[in-house]
Amino acid sequence: MKKKKVLVFLLAVSLIVTTAFSLTGCGKKTEPAATNQTAPAGEAAQKIRVGIFATVCEVPIFAAYEKGFFKAEGLDVELIRGDANTLKEGLATGKIDATDGVLMQWIKPIEQGLDVKFTAGIHTGCIQVLVPPNSNIKTVKDFKGKTIGVTGIGGGPMNLVSRVLADNGVDLKNDVTWKAYPAAELELALEKGEVDIISLPDPVAQLIVNKGKAVKFIDMAKDEPYKSEYCCLVVQNGKFLRENPEKSAAVTRAILKAAEWVSKNPEEAAKLSVDNKYVPGDYKVNADILAGYNYQPSVDGGEKALAIAAKKMQEIGILDPSTNTDELAKKTFVRQPGVNY
Repeated sequence: MKKKKVLVFLLAVSLIVTTAFSLTGCGKKTEPAATNQTAPAGEAAQKIRVGIFATVCEVPIFAAYEKGFFKAEGLDVELIRGDANTLKEGLATGKIDATDGVLMQWIKPIEQGLDVKFTAGIHTGCIQVLVPPNSNIKTVKDFKGKTIGVTGIGGGPMNLVSRVLADNGVDLKNDVTWKAYPAAELELALEKGEVDIISLPDPVAQLIVNKGKAVKFIDMAKDEPYKSEYCCLVVQNGKFLRENPEKSAAVTRAILKAAEWVSKNPEEAAKLSVDNKYVPGDYKVNADILAGYNYQPSVDGGEKALAIAAKKMQEIGILDPSTNTDELAKKTFVRQPGVNY
């Protein structure tokens, strides 16, 4: 029990740390991945910094850069590559203007004062929960007493599992144990028996399944109610959005237009992402993953997903009981002129 109390304390600390306003505190530097400098004829391009974490679900950002959707909106884009916490802190400090955000990892820091805004839903899907082949885990009730490996304490994969547990009467603080690993190490941790269940994003999750090292227990792209909710939204630095409304709306439009293009061209989008070394893996595998996501961007869908996720995170004890989740969602989601999806 002491070990579990310590883990809950570490979860709280991790969620607070992610709102820190200094990149130097994380011990890592963001590095420019590329820049897209050509503006429409006769106009000066407006410089924008967009964060990427290099997962397959970020393909709309890669496509917006490589296929000219940013350029068409008059934007000179610098892509900033980093891990989830680095990008979150970069967005908090204004060193990154926008990114593709996994909704569930942002809500607690927002409650604690992080100044970021959501502007639209990009797609559904992107996180899977896996168990070993021939596992005796058949229902969520079987998670009791098990160790769950995730990519980070307080991150999207952990929050997804926490929601699943709460919906099925399993206590996320006392009935299970959490362990954090880099995504690339979760396969080995499962194989060695260090964990009983793992939760992580694609394409790594799907690659593990394809190798026969695990089987799907939950797939956000295919299982209700998750497949009907937008998991990733356009997220922007609040100050940037308020001070640059036209530029901010242009970023949103470019990403959503690119998402529409991805929905119609999953194989080309996957090849573009692998060929330009944005994501690892076989592009055909990634194309199959992309074809399973709903890349039909929606402002209404993004706003609805935020409201649902905030309520669920309060129900499972991540958000404070005194927080008005309706007000939290209302002040965090911004509808922008000219963004008609």
